[in-house]
Amino acid sequence: MDIYRNSTHVIDDFFNDIQPIIDLGNSLEYHNNEAWPGLRTDNLLQINNTLAVEFAKFFAKNIADKVFYGLSKFEIDVRFHKNDLYNVDEANCGWIHNDDIDFAGLVYLNDEEPNMSTGTSIFDKTLSKDFEAEDYKSRKELNLKKNVTDQYLKDLKNNRSQFSETINVGNKFNRLVAYDATQWHRPNSYKVKTLPRYSLLFFINNAQFQELSSILSVKSSWSN
Repeated sequence: MDIYRNSTHVIDDFFNDIQPIIDLGNSLEYHNNEAWPGLRTDNLLQINNTLAVEFAKFFAKNIADKVFYGLSKFEIDVRFHKNDLYNVDEANCGWIHNDDIDFAGLVYLNDEEPNMSTGTSIFDKTLSKDFEAEDYKSRKELNLKKNVTDQYLKDLKNNRSQFSETINVGNKFNRLVAYDATQWHRPNSYKVKTLPRYSLLFFINNAQFQELSSILSVKSSWSN
């Protein structure tokens, strides 16, 4: 994994024919969970839907072939996700976090003009103290009940105060964004024109890579 550590990848027009993928996502069941805002499907590889399973396998192969070249063995979780709006505007933006896995990413599925405010950002942590998870109760209330409490807004402000944005990837239809999931990241504003904010998520863990050698004949004495 070291060759992709601290990396972020952007590929436009990722799917040749995206409409069947949009239609597939709209045909599936969604549910909420205390761990994330909005609604997600189950892992497509684990649902009783042959079309969804075949698409997930196709997508996994494309990730290995087009994004993380050399990836030979891995576990992948693929889900569709929808974010609607909350009644308090400050809450219509994601929580800065990282994931205890190897890689994560998404494909934007809203067919509209590109928007720099509704995409994904990567952050550096600016404070030396350990990140505190005291926000859990207020986030659970938001994620399960869409209840934006004063405590949640306070916790969200505290969360944002600990980071500095270093990369902002705009939301562009059929754009894939993939990154080292240990980097601090968040979904930006949910306020797309064609609600809800619609995306295809993926999470990769236990990644193994084949040893790849350079095909270039150039040699240098420089080492780093």
